Amino acid sequence: MSFEERVKVSLIFAALAIMCLACGASAKVVPAELPDPDGKPGDATKPVKVYLLAGQSNMVGFGRIDGAACPYSAIYLTADPDAAMGPYQIYRGGNYKIAPLSIYVSPDANAAKGANSDRGPVKLGISTGTLPDGGQNCVVDAWIEVPMNGNYTCNPGYGDSSYNVMELDGKEVYRRNVGQAAVQQKVTLEAGKRYPVKITYFKGGSTAFWLTQVDLMGNGDLTVLTKRDKKFPWLIDAEGNWTVRNDVYYQEVRIAADGRGCPLSATSNGKFVGVEAPFGYVMGAYHDEQVLLIESSMGNRALSFDFRPPSSGRTDPNNKFESLEYKLLVEGVRKTLTNIDKVVPGYKGQGYEIAGFVWWQGHKDAGKTKAEYEGHLVNLIKDLRKDLNAPNMKTVIATVGFDGYDINEDYTKILNAQMAVADPKQHPEFIGQVKSIDTRGYWRPADESPTGTGYHYNHNAETYMLVGDALGRAMVELQGGKAEPLSFGNRPKPAAKVVAPLLELDEAAKAAAAMASQQALEPIIVAGMLQGYITNPKYKVALLAEMNGERPQRSTQFLRGAIYGLNNYYKAAGVDDYDWHTFGPDIASAKWDYYSFDPAETLEKDSPGRRFRKVTYPAGMENWASPDFDPAKSGWKSGLSPFGQAGGELKALRGCQGAPCGCGVTPGTLWEKEVILIRKTIDVPALKDGHRYRIVIGGSNHVKTGEGYAIYINGKLLDQSTSGVPNRQGGQPRGANIYKDFRDEFKDGKVTIAVKSFLSYGGRGPTPKGHLTVWLQEQKLAQLDLK
Repeated sequence: MSFEERVKVSLIFAALAIMCLACGASAKVVPAELPDPDGKPGDATKPVKVYLLAGQSNMVGFGRIDGAACPYSAIYLTADPDAAMGPYQIYRGGNYKIAPLSIYVSPDANAAKGANSDRGPVKLGISTGTLPDGGQNCVVDAWIEVPMNGNYTCNPGYGDSSYNVMELDGKEVYRRNVGQAAVQQKVTLEAGKRYPVKITYFKGGSTAFWLTQVDLMGNGDLTVLTKRDKKFPWLIDAEGNWTVRNDVYYQEVRIAADGRGCPLSATSNGKFVGVEAPFGYVMGAYHDEQVLLIESSMGNRALSFDFRPPSSGRTDPNNKFESLEYKLLVEGVRKTLTNIDKVVPGYKGQGYEIAGFVWWQGHKDAGKTKAEYEGHLVNLIKDLRKDLNAPNMKTVIATVGFDGYDINEDYTKILNAQMAVADPKQHPEFIGQVKSIDTRGYWRPADESPTGTGYHYNHNAETYMLVGDALGRAMVELQGGKAEPLSFGNRPKPAAKVVAPLLELDEAAKAAAAMASQQALEPIIVAGMLQGYITNPKYKVALLAEMNGERPQRSTQFLRGAIYGLNNYYKAAGVDDYDWHTFGPDIASAKWDYYSFDPAETLEKDSPGRRFRKVTYPAGMENWASPDFDPAKSGWKSGLSPFGQAGGELKALRGCQGAPCGCGVTPGTLWEKEVILIRKTIDVPALKDGHRYRIVIGGSNHVKTGEGYAIYINGKLLDQSTSGVPNRQGGQPRGANIYKDFRDEFKDGKVTIAVKSFLSYGGRGPTPKGHLTVWLQEQKLAQLDLK
């Protein structure tokens, strides 16, 4: 039977079905909580109900089935009013969350033994607050309240005041005797419940107090939602396995070359769940008939281009990709329905009805006007009805909902267009035919999600489940049925925040506020986050090796290791004791001996890839890096650093003025030919214990702005890089650490530093580029107990 003949048969069955409804059949009600699938196939005596699903990547489905992990290394709760709440990131360290902690202090909380109690309560939880009378035997009575359920450890005090004993709800949960390490007990706290706290201090100091939430669990994957949070119970059976709807068949026709199909379950789409599962579960609960879902979706597809319907015309008839997704959707549906007897299990020739169309898309059309997107969407619905001979095909549309009610303006235009198509005042031709659902209330932030990938709704399975469920219930209503809404999920738009007018802060006030925030977070960062970093097995070995000056088995041209991550914690807390500083004489802008030449080992200027290579030095220069080499006798010149060029001229490469690059500094000496050799003998102070040292190569720290280099100390190769910066690691300091196997080279107080590098060629021309600066730096090491 041809496709057209099948359509005619389907329309006859559809007409009969409508007549039956007209005879007084009552509308079926889909309950808020769906019934468990009974495992039975649908009624094969009635036409199959066919629904089409299309859109881009989020219609494909990206809700995680399992494997969700907490996006934060830790969550800290503080009552310090100067602490900035919310996500907190330490670059190269970790992602943390600062949450509010409520503390209520007894009026007599600072009453020390034998002391007057009329001084008012201690400002517990304030980092800059101090305990009275030196803190010894000071007792604080208070209550705490947390905003979220979880397991916690308590952290009373900072520095000397961390020597204390703390009781929570009458149970000792923290003790640190003078000179000893702290012993902490994990406690389980309920949100909104007040717990009595008593702290007896052994020493004075800060009144800092914070909690660390531990045992952090992932949120937002389907396994967590169903098995831990007890949502969508119809997706799992009594044994905890995913249920299957044998009355709903899912056929994907776009991504798989020959299509793929299976009875519908949470895992029909593979390792992710999309709207197909919740939509299909609703439709299976509504229909007695067999249901067929046909999906044709692909990521990164725009309605204005890829799905552009015929009635919208073509902008480029010669572009084979314009309107391709529309064409593939129609072809995929026709092919599937032509072979429906081979697709739907138990099909008995009863025909089918193309009952509905589901659309979720919009990301790739950001920036289009409301009118433009709306026009394309209207044409899409009408053209599909015509090309599939389904004039009564109902349509449900899910809007874009990125960032929830904080949605970007470019997406707001798309959302308004998607809502407008179902508005009877704007499109009366679609009354009773089209419904749109606003998905903004289904958005879940990264805190509640497996990832922070916003354009995939943070891979939050609840978002995909809620969107698909709402689409299904909207479709039920268009089909003449009734559907009770879910009792959870759709979060209302928050009330507008009332912000009191504030005077613009001057620079001094901004600096003071920033300092206050640092002081408020210092105990959490130094005694909390930093300690978690140094005890993390992932970093501990590297930290020990770097602090001992050991050369790694595999070196890198980039100078950001485990200690770099460590120092980011100190800097976040306002501690700059461990920054890098210039060591010895200022050689970055001093005179160097140099020689530039084109090697016999030629390489085409437009040749892709690395230019650093083994080359033959000019006669008499084989030991050019040795302290005994006499550059003047070999025809070398003397010139000011930096050495560089851009297109043969003394030009800066970019705008970087200082460390770690400095390529925005105009070169002091022209780098004339491809290879440059520079050297300088300097007097240096003695290297100190508890410090480490490095040589920084500046001027080529960005992608494709420089080539490899070799660094020599007293004629010995310290380290080298055989390439420039080919990828996104640009901007990091490059060079070589001075490991303990080279420290003896500095013991005589005089050292010869020599560097070799190559010009890079790129852009139109090709254009030669180069910039070379050398620093010698020192860093004080933090004293850490890494045991």
